[in-house]
Amino acid sequence: MIGYISGKILEITDHSVLILPEGGVGYEIGINEITFANLAIREDTALYIYHHITEGGQSLFGFETLEEKRLFTELIKISGVGGKVALQILSLGKNRLISAVQEDDKRTIESIKGIGKKMAEKIVLELKDKDFVKNYVWEQSTHKKSPEQISLPKTLRENISATLQNMGYQMRDIERVML
Repeated sequence: MIGYISGKILEITDHSVLILPEGGVGYEIGINEITFANLAIREDTALYIYHHITEGGQSLFGFETLEEKRLFTELIKISGVGGKVALQILSLGKNRLISAVQEDDKRTIESIKGIGKKMAEKIVLELKDKDFVKNYVWEQSTHKKSPEQISLPKTLRENISATLQNMGYQMRDIERVML
């Protein structure tokens, strides 16, 4: 099983990254949007890997922290939640997801594409009693950037802008927020 990969980023999309370790074999790894935004500014990276093997094939999913990987493994244990859906859920961010589960906030989870009311209820119910959710200590990032310091890749900015326009926001409001 593959558990950790470090190497040079050869290609990156909003759903996957192609990493070339020193061994010379490139690995395509599924990632969420938050990881995408963090990887886009680096040439070399290291990710914790969940190696998912099924009858139909194999997939690699990458995470910046072991906590994220653990949360992912708990999500895919839930009937109806596969790897790609779990990555979408993790795009909420670890703090926001755990907060939603702790506060029984199903609407936040329903806001994810492909997650309906019943699935959101199921996710909250399944995760609520997990020790890492009940005992979660909120991260206080010491290197938190102010909005002026955050630099998003152009394609991600365009995707966010298009999504917000589809949701009914005015372009002038979107530009003001995204600076």
